Amino acid sequence: MSEVKTNKISSLASNNDITLDPDGTGDVVVASGHNLGIGSTSPTAALSVHDSVNQSAIVRIKNDSSDGCHNALTIESSTSADKNIGIRFANQSAEKGGIGYVQNDKVAFYNGTSTGNGITIESSGNCGIGTSSPSFGSGSGLEIERAGIATLRLDDTTNSTAIELKAAVGAVSVDGRTNHPMLFATNGTERVRILSSGAFCVGKDNTGTADNGAVFQSAQLSHITRDGTPFRIRRNSSDGTLIEFYQDGNQEGSISVSGSTVSYNGGHLARWSQLADNAKDTSIVKGTVMTNLDQMAVWHHEAQAATYYTEDDELPDGVSVGDEKTPAVDAYDEDNEQLNCMAVSSVEGDANVAGVFVNWDDDDEDYTADMNIAMTGDMVIRIAQGTTVARGDLLMSAGDGTAKPQDDDIVRSKTIAKVTSTTKSHTYDDGSYLVPCVLMAC
Repeated sequence: MSEVKTNKISSLASNNDITLDPDGTGDVVVASGHNLGIGSTSPTAALSVHDSVNQSAIVRIKNDSSDGCHNALTIESSTSADKNIGIRFANQSAEKGGIGYVQNDKVAFYNGTSTGNGITIESSGNCGIGTSSPSFGSGSGLEIERAGIATLRLDDTTNSTAIELKAAVGAVSVDGRTNHPMLFATNGTERVRILSSGAFCVGKDNTGTADNGAVFQSAQLSHITRDGTPFRIRRNSSDGTLIEFYQDGNQEGSISVSGSTVSYNGGHLARWSQLADNAKDTSIVKGTVMTNLDQMAVWHHEAQAATYYTEDDELPDGVSVGDEKTPAVDAYDEDNEQLNCMAVSSVEGDANVAGVFVNWDDDDEDYTADMNIAMTGDMVIRIAQGTTVARGDLLMSAGDGTAKPQDDDIVRSKTIAKVTSTTKSHTYDDGSYLVPCVLMAC
């Protein structure tokens, strides 16, 4: 017959502990310091539960109420003061993490001993991962922060498609953190980068024109670079406009398609040129008749020293401060096979007419003395004071930078344009004026 053990409650005289011992192994101990131990004869906390045998839940709290949702467990401070209270996780050597109520109406899930390393939920709804103070003001938002690169990855395990959103610390300027890009990657490869300047880079990590990819910027030049056709526009189902061109709110031109014909509307063909001394003569005004010179235009570049990345630069992946940014370049002239210099036409009936002056190239910071010369298509042309033109007149050089009617209606080598309207679009201080015309192939 097996031995039957007697349940007993005993007082240990040495330390005044009280033991509830149903099987003689000291299962429950109420220590003299009011600590309660279950499975522990030396409880070190108000309640210590030890289980070295069972692999299921050590403590189970169940609410069997069927009339609504009730708290199964409440952890409460004994005072109305704002205190840190919660649950911690630890091994025998150190605290490893926890869940708790943190001061200022925050709930934190953290690893280690710092709430800043885990997840913090504020009363406003802000959620911070890696930060205990998500910076969204009074609105709800999610902030992820980590030293180096913080990564949010969404994985579809069904078809092995990974979508990644990567952002360097300070991708959005918060608390003085700036000059960091935001990266977007798929399948572990960077596809898009937004620089701190706001430049949107597709397939590249910089705003240079040499590398393949596309760059879109609000205040700087946007461009597309590719080994092959860089850009394609397709219009489905109907004829009509492909591209519209606007200046200051007004549509100035367009490119359209009709069947197999592409039309360039509201413009003219033009070319770049220079004066013989490469000076910028501001007395040359729009519509002035120009003549060709044998001298070729030259665009010279001085030698450039190599540049190197500094702490103020946005560093691409794998690049460090001090690495070469741009290589040294020797002095050189740009290739030019067809663009010659020009001068104001000074010969009446000049057969060497080159077109009419449009404007100086003010968009180029390096070459401000380049002229834009209209050659063929819609344009205005300058007529001297006292000279009368009629719609349909063929025009030639008057020898002073203006145009005047030919004596006949035969298109000749000296013919520069045909008048399309006698409406004066502008009158200059010297009395010369502009009228619309169609330029011939000058």
